[in-house]
Amino acid sequence: MKRFFIRKTGSGGFSLIEVLIAVGIGVVAVTTLFALLPAGLSSFRESMNISVTSQIGQRLLKEASQSDFAVLTAEPLTKPWRYYDDGGVELPSAEGAVFYALVHVQTSAAASDDKSGIPLRHMATVMVQVVLNSGNRPITLLDGSAGSSPPAGTIDPKFELPFTTFVSHVARML
Repeated sequence: MKRFFIRKTGSGGFSLIEVLIAVGIGVVAVTTLFALLPAGLSSFRESMNISVTSQIGQRLLKEASQSDFAVLTAEPLTKPWRYYDDGGVELPSAEGAVFYALVHVQTSAAASDDKSGIPLRHMATVMVQVVLNSGNRPITLLDGSAGSSPPAGTIDPKFELPFTTFVSHVARML
């Protein structure tokens, strides 16, 4: 009896060329993902900063609206700086602070509003400015008269660091 050996071709695995092409495609895919990583992290950090800035601003406006009107409108109208970490937690000092917040209160000397007749001495405008200042750089405040725009005691609009301003009106409960 004769034995015939049948040789199977192509069923022993991948050829060297096929393996090299697959590895090349994998390297290109991984390199592309790593190239996109810094842009994604930068966008994430920026959106987190915007979110924390908004939370701080809203928290301070709510605090102002719930405070006693006489205490809120008492001197100084520009309240002391408040400091926050990168998660929005208030800190006792500027050490380790990433966000700096300034609350400025404006009262009106006018007798009453022409439309509603409400005495304006019972109303105040609260301006909260939140600065992203992770480098602990000095912040420039405006000098000038109380009626200037933007008001004296607030952050100079030409300041180099990014800041956001929140404004609300607070009325005295009669």
